[in-house]
Amino acid sequence: IAFVFFFSADIISTVEFNHTGELLATGDKGGRVVIFQREQESKNQVHRRGEYNVYSTFQSHEPEFDYLKSLEIEEKINKIRWLPQQNAAYFLLSTNDKTVKLWKVSERDKRPEGYNLKDEEGRLRDPATITTLRVPVLRPMDLMVEATPRRVFSNAHTYHINSISVNSDYETYMSADDLRINLWNFEITNQSFSILFLVVTTSWPESVFRYEQACGIWNRSE
Repeated sequence: IAFVFFFSADIISTVEFNHTGELLATGDKGGRVVIFQREQESKNQVHRRGEYNVYSTFQSHEPEFDYLKSLEIEEKINKIRWLPQQNAAYFLLSTNDKTVKLWKVSERDKRPEGYNLKDEEGRLRDPATITTLRVPVLRPMDLMVEATPRRVFSNAHTYHINSISVNSDYETYMSADDLRINLWNFEITNQSFSILFLVVTTSWPESVFRYEQACGIWNRSE
């Protein structure tokens, strides 16, 4: 008899391939993002073509509490979206119910050595004791994959975010909840544009549905 134990935080809540299919990102209910990379050896072997290994793991979101609404905000990852690769680093968006984050995932296989103001252990040196100048050099090291948050977009949704999408200009993206779609610029974290806002009012015998678009193109009432 075999017993299998798992925690609810380990349950996968979303998956997303990057544009080339080389990387697969998964988000779970515990707020973690795990990125898998396709095996290089498996590309030319039909029976191993779908093998992926863990490339990077990081904590994307933490549980929070909204004191104004007395509401617990889960850390569960609802959606992940990759940005097209522009350089050696990878960028992706991840979101829970209220906050979208932009992450940079990069590799590092060299470390600088020979600082003038630091000793070999990283401690600051007394400038008065420095008599010669050294040119820092890069030394090989074991491959390290780092995930660093670059932007945090929050406080723009009343309801739970259920979808995010990167626009074709790669400078903006959209986030959506049940009643609202917001347009964001990657460089601006404290401001978004509501391009669609749905207000539902039910009163007998009349129901009012109103759609508002920021540019004023779409506005309908019934």
